[in-house]
Formats: sequence, structure tokens, C-alpha cells
Amino acid sequence: MSIAGPFDRPIPGQSLTTEPRNNPWEQPAEMSDVNDIAKFYIEKLANPDVLDDLAAMAQAGVPITPIVEGTYLQGVMRGLHTLDAALVVAPVMHMFLKMSFKEMGIDAKDSTDDPQARASQAEMNRFMMLATKYLEDEDLDMGDPGAELLSDIVEDQGAEEEMTSEEEKPMGLMAKG
Repeated sequence: MSIAGPFDRPIPGQSLTTEPRNNPWEQPAEMSDVNDIAKFYIEKLANPDVLDDLAAMAQAGVPITPIVEGTYLQGVMRGLHTLDAALVVAPVMHMFLKMSFKEMGIDAKDSTDDPQARASQAEMNRFMMLATKYLEDEDLDMGDPGAELLSDIVEDQGAEEEMTSEEEKPMGLMAKG
């Protein structure tokens, strides 16, 4: 008798108690040629019903990268191909979807990563580190307007980070208080 629902999952270590090579990914892959794998996925993604559903996801703001990753990981789990072969085919799948969406008039995001925001945050972190070090190391005259301004900036940035961290605290029934 098994419990249905979220508890109907393998327990940690259960794979060590079953026969080896019992799962599809433990068997030799069905496809090993990268060209065959790429052709398989392009044919699968070119299906109008599949492409329409993926286009709806892209219009809703889902980036292409997680769609591609989910698709090839499913193939790995089913034993269709190896993970390394999937990683070689992933850019082909990505480009196919991007061009298909573009043809449909959908401007799909590639990923959730924002390089501009990451660069800005890295620059701010660098500035804060140098400003804090300067304020701590130097014997500054706090009557100096430049030192006061720098001190105010560091304090304001620290207050913003505290407010952000307070907002991110878990809330609700399961939050610990």
C-alpha cells in the first residue's frame, strides 16, 4: 500500500536497494549520433501543436533556455541520449525556437539572466567595498564635505540592503517568527 500524492516518491538511498541498470538513464542511450539527436528534436519542436504551445509560453514571458533544458533533460531521463550529447544539441534547439518565435512575431527572451543588471550590481559592490575601506582606513576629518557625502552614500546603501533583506524574509503560515 502506498500513499498517493507528494509522498509517492522514492526515498533517499532507494536506488541502492534495487537492481542495477533498472532505470532508462542507466542503459546505453538509444541515440548516440549528435545529428540524429538534433534531427529528432527539430522534428519534435516543429510539430505545429508543440510549437504553438511553446509560443504561448514565450509570449507569457518564459525564456527559451528553460524550455530547451527541460526538453533535453526529459530525453536524458528517458534514455534517448546522454547528457553530453544533449548539451551539444541544445544551441541548435535554442536557435530553432528563437527563429520560429521570431517568424511568429514573438520577441522571446533567451534567459532570465540580465547581464546589464549583473554588471551594475558588481560595479556597486566594488564601489561600496572601496568606499567602506577608504572610510575605515583613513583618518578623515568628518567636517570634509567629500568624506561626509561618501559616508552618507555608504550608510544609505546599507539601509537599502537591510530593507531589501527584510522584504525577502519568508512570510505566511510556515514562516518561523
